[in-house]
Amino acid sequence: MTSKNTILIVDDIQSNLILLNKILTDEGYHVISASNGEEAIHSTKDNNFDLILLDIMMPKKDGFMVFEELKANKKTASIPVIFITVINNDADTLKAFEMGAVDYITKPYTPTELRIRIKTQIALVNAQKANQNQADDLLDESDESHLSFLQNEIMNLKTQLKELEFAKLNEKEKDKLERINTEAIEIVEFLSQIRKTAH
Repeated sequence: MTSKNTILIVDDIQSNLILLNKILTDEGYHVISASNGEEAIHSTKDNNFDLILLDIMMPKKDGFMVFEELKANKKTASIPVIFITVINNDADTLKAFEMGAVDYITKPYTPTELRIRIKTQIALVNAQKANQNQADDLLDESDESHLSFLQNEIMNLKTQLKELEFAKLNEKEKDKLERINTEAIEIVEFLSQIRKTAH
C-alpha cells in the first residue's frame, strides 16, 4: 500500500487553513496545519513533509523568514516550498524564486489551479523518491518481486504524468513534467535491464 504524501500548510488566517485542508484532504493528501512560523518550524521536527505551502504575510515571523530557517536546516532544506500570498508584485515573486521556492501562487486562487500546481510538485517529489531507491535494493538480482513492484510503481507515475499533461500548466511546470517523465523512462529501462541480467 502506497503511503500518502504529507503536506504542511502555513497561514495565520484560520479560514484559509480550513479551505486548504479540505481541498488537499479531498485529494488524498495527509495534511498538517500551522498558524504561524514558529508552529511551522516545530512541525518539521516531528514530521517528514513532501511539500510546504507557505503564506508570506504573517505576524512576527513572515514566510520569507520561515523559508530561510527551513533552508538552513539539513532535514528541511530539500523540502519544496510553494508560497501562497495576496502579494502580487514582481519584486516579491522574484525574491521567492531566487530564494529557492518551487512555485508562487497569488490569492485569490481557484481550487483547480491549486490542485494542478500541487499535483505537479508532488509528482516531481515522487519521481525523485523513486530515483533515490537504495542501490542494494535495485541490484538484488534474486529479488524479482521487488523489481517488478518498483517497475509497476514507476509505470503508475508515468500514467499520472500523462494525466497532468492535459492540464493547463505554465512553461516552467511543463519543463518540470518533461524532466520527471524522462527520469521515469530511464528508471523503467534500468529496472528492465536488471531483470534481464538476472536471468
